[in-house]
Amino acid sequence: MKWLTLWQLIRDILLTGTGIALIVSQIGAKDPSSTLIVAGLALTVPAAATHAAGVLSGSPGTQHGPPPSSPSSPPPSSLPSPPSSDGSREAA
Repeated sequence: MKWLTLWQLIRDILLTGTGIALIVSQIGAKDPSSTLIVAGLALTVPAAATHAAGVLSGSPGTQHGPPPSSPSSPPPSSLPSPPSSDGSREAA
């Protein structure tokens, strides 16, 4: 397993999950600890920042599935019109 993939798994699952668990546990607590809430938020920051940067830049962080294929032929509007029977081209 590549190091980058391992880091992505740790960041997206372990850190974020632990952070959310800390926050949720403090929501229902009789005497919530602001330190644990801040720690929970801090654990979610790496994944949130990476995903937010990908959304704001317009480029996906990780592509799932095959990449989009480019058309093999130009769009029909850019194709030259066939010559008419007298050899001249008709205006589109």
